[in-house]
Amino acid sequence: MTNFIEHKGGAERTVICPICKESFICGLSSTCWCATKTIPSEVRDYLAERYETCICSTCLDRLIEQAGSGESA
Repeated sequence: MTNFIEHKGGAERTVICPICKESFICGLSSTCWCATKTIPSEVRDYLAERYETCICSTCLDRLIEQAGSGESA
């Protein structure tokens, strides 16, 4: 099963977040919205161990906030 629901002509794609199941646009490049985020290494490691696709901005922000406060994901 894939989390991609459509692929447009360019690198941009619509993805289903594996955490909250909401759809969002992934830019698949250094111009994607996520490229502007500072993501702690523990969040990157957590995501790499659990998911094969991107997560949405809301979920990423929550994980970054939890990492900053010392909470577990």
